Amino acid sequence: MSENTQPASNLSSEQQQALARLAIQKAVAQKSDELYEKYYEKDSSSSPAAKLLTAFRDAEKGMTQVRNLENIAYSTGKLSDIYDFLKKQMGRPGDLGAQWRREGVGQQLLNDLTALRKDAKEIADQVRGKYAAGTGDDTERQVHLMLCREYVKHVAAHYQYASKVRE
Repeated sequence: MSENTQPASNLSSEQQQALARLAIQKAVAQKSDELYEKYYEKDSSSSPAAKLLTAFRDAEKGMTQVRNLENIAYSTGKLSDIYDFLKKQMGRPGDLGAQWRREGVGQQLLNDLTALRKDAKEIADQVRGKYAAGTGDDTERQVHLMLCREYVKHVAAHYQYASKVRE
């Protein structure tokens, strides 16, 4: 699909919204690939998924926890639900909480997810600059949620893969 060569100011609000959605999808996809390369293409031993695998000595129990994180990320419309899930898991007493805290893995996940806000702002600002009428006050938050979902998806996929390769 070729990009519209008309100046955005000549486009209707609906056209700008459609083009803004496409631009956001493209930017999120590019950032997702960057996240994959950052954590999983080079030295994956320090990746969040590898740390989770070490933290959860029982790979199946760990997979349940990772699936729970993934389910929260995909079922909520609120970033705070994802953050709160991680905080609650890290704050649990006993072995489960200790596993989330081991090697700082829960905190790393929380830090990585909140750090995606910067990328979300950059994407939203770029799209807003090009298609102002196609974005709204909530665009940055929506992009941040999309990036968090992509990050969690990579963690879950690599965790599952690494747990089976380790067997």
